[in-house]
Amino acid sequence: MKPRFKPHTDDKHQQGGEIHILAEECLSLGSMVHYLADTYFGSVVKNEVLRMFLKNEAISERYANALLAIENIAGAYYYQGRLADALALWQSGEQLLHFEEVREAERVGFLLKYADFLVDHYFLTNQQERLMRTIVQQAREEAIAGEDEQSIATAIYQISRMLYYCNLNTGSSDYTETRSYMRQALERYERIDDKHGIAQSLFFIGLTYERHKEEEQARGYYRQALDIGREYDDKWVIAETTRHLAGLNLGKDNDTSLRYALESLRRREEAGFKRALPSAHLLASRVYQERDEMELASEHAQRAQELAEEMELRSSLMSVLLTQGEIQQKQGNADAARASFEKAAALAEELGLAYGIAAAKANLAHVKAS
Repeated sequence: MKPRFKPHTDDKHQQGGEIHILAEECLSLGSMVHYLADTYFGSVVKNEVLRMFLKNEAISERYANALLAIENIAGAYYYQGRLADALALWQSGEQLLHFEEVREAERVGFLLKYADFLVDHYFLTNQQERLMRTIVQQAREEAIAGEDEQSIATAIYQISRMLYYCNLNTGSSDYTETRSYMRQALERYERIDDKHGIAQSLFFIGLTYERHKEEEQARGYYRQALDIGREYDDKWVIAETTRHLAGLNLGKDNDTSLRYALESLRRREEAGFKRALPSAHLLASRVYQERDEMELASEHAQRAQELAEEMELRSSLMSVLLTQGEIQQKQGNADAARASFEKAAALAEELGLAYGIAAAKANLAHVKAS
């Protein structure tokens, strides 16, 4: 801001070393006070006071609050199925980690949650694999350096999840390395009595056995995880374990399968986990198919399609097409089923999802043979 007065120092106005101010340019006392308030007590002093007030500890606290806000909002976006928005927010938050005032605990905590999101994002989109691997590794290194047992356990857990979904998306059938890492995570969670960590580790160990078609082993781990989930009302654990127990009972005990499938759907709805609702509806659809309740099967498949389209979840749309094709085939409409499977195959190829490609090919072969 420019001052509203200025001293004149030319010779005709300077006598005996004293500076005379031209009368017409002199400020009243009130104007002078106003000027000083605008300058000295205005932006100049405010900035100076702010710099004096924000010591490193205060700056660190503000970074912690900022990172926590980003984690919460990005997590909400993910639950709502807004994957692109969530990714953009996580990436913006990562930029804050380079400032020296960010404390180690907040940096490691942010990286672990970012890694968790990136693993899920990779599973759903088959994209950002390099970024996922970089952040998961960075989170592990910083967790080990910080020597916090829970952070180390979670870092190992994320490594295992990453390997699991890399296998799933690429079509690998060997989950032994994934299981080894998850057992390490389980051991560390047990040391610190982290019930959620224990339950989710047991669940993922069960997943590896299910992928190896060792169903009884898988069932045992799912039940252990479910017991802990029910004891502590852990909605995520309950939703995931009941989902896979429904799958194991499908075609063998369809009443039990339906009970588990509907509970999984209800738990996801209660948690506001919109992103996961399409797959929950598709599971219910498959169970109703087994029970020969085709109207209900179609209703759930339709609801899954609506949600997947709304959230633009293309891998979910691929699964919807597969389920719709199965329904059409059971209803005797081979041409419609073939068209659905072909669309699913094309989308799976585009996404590069090996499990989708395999499922579509198997279904097309079945249609051709029938």
